[in-house]
Amino acid sequence: PGNGAAPPRRPDCRQSVGGTMIADPAVARRTRRAGFLLAAFCLCLALAGCLEARLPEGVVATVNGEPIFLRGLQALLDSRSATLGVLRRPSLEDMRRRYGEGLGSLIVCALVRQDLQRRQLAVSPEALEAAIDAVRRDYGGKEALDRYLADEALDAEQWRALMRDHLSLVQFEKLVLEPDIRVGLEEIRAYYQAHGADFQLPSLLAVCLVSADERAAVEGFCRALPRLPGREEEGALYQCLEVRSEDLPAVWRKAVADLAPGQCAPPRKEEGAWRSVALMARKPAARMELAEAYPLVERELREEKLDAAFLRWLEAALATARIRVAPDLKTDLVTPPSARKNGEEESGAEQAP
Repeated sequence: PGNGAAPPRRPDCRQSVGGTMIADPAVARRTRRAGFLLAAFCLCLALAGCLEARLPEGVVATVNGEPIFLRGLQALLDSRSATLGVLRRPSLEDMRRRYGEGLGSLIVCALVRQDLQRRQLAVSPEALEAAIDAVRRDYGGKEALDRYLADEALDAEQWRALMRDHLSLVQFEKLVLEPDIRVGLEEIRAYYQAHGADFQLPSLLAVCLVSADERAAVEGFCRALPRLPGREEEGALYQCLEVRSEDLPAVWRKAVADLAPGQCAPPRKEEGAWRSVALMARKPAARMELAEAYPLVERELREEKLDAAFLRWLEAALATARIRVAPDLKTDLVTPPSARKNGEEESGAEQAP
């Protein structure tokens, strides 16, 4: 929209529980950027005076006549704070920005729900209950979840509303946007050729980190190499993984440099346990072939097309929507993030989940 902002992505009206987001990983990428486009459209509305109308007490906006309540906006902000933790005491400017961005997300989520309703694809009460039950099971039952919500000062009914918004976004993506998305082989090949550096794999070390209470157990593990001990033979705890050399602790990085595959570094006593590292293999740098990269590229191109499809839908939805916003939040909703004073520093203080 000509303000220098990155293209908007789908919004995030998700609820978090215990720091674990319950969103689909693909939807998780669509966070704050949809608010950028919304700001441009709301700015046009502001110039026409549409945002200045008085709203009922406790209502911060209406979307095609549907109210968005202050308590719902507060619940969204509280849920994000519960996920992120308190990084620092927010300034008044921080809070104004968060309220504006949160309201932008709720407006877009309302538009999504209304569109699903028109298509007779709205999230059913049964689907909402099933999703809530899944979260309850993760927490060990209703009482445990209720206790968490109470501890985080999250209103249970507002939490349900945010869960419904999240499910609506997932359903909108799967049933409305995805059916029209196609990614062809030529597109994948062109992307692979244009982004060759992204498919360069660094040299890696296949190592096993070993730990035991007794030195003899670590030495027994090392004598068995290259065979790894079976469960019945375990005398030491070990974890095998592939890492870059620089990712190893300095003491083990130096030890591994002199090892041949199948050898262990001399055991060391650390924090009351005997530890060592075994080098299993050295893997040189290589380029990922197209066949290996295919699913990664396809997923990336699909995400880009989903973002573009959502942008087209959002433009059309906003062009015909009747949106009224409380005057107190107008400025923070319609001001492009790039125009806000100290916008970069503020955005670094807290990122929306």
